[in-house]
Amino acid sequence: LQEAEFAAAERGFTAVKHQREVGTGYFDQVTQAIQQGQSSTTALKGSTEEEQFKNSDKAA
Repeated sequence: LQEAEFAAAERGFTAVKHQREVGTGYFDQVTQAIQQGQSSTTALKGSTEEEQFKNSDKAA
């Protein structure tokens, strides 16, 4: 299933980057703002998608 999804990404399928798709980075930033940068429960930090998300921010 995952291989088919990665192949479909070439045709515009974006869900292979699900962290970006659901706005994980936004919610992590909100959490950090509320916790004054001290939250230990963010989702993106240390995930396999972290680098992909950083790259997509630069392109946006």
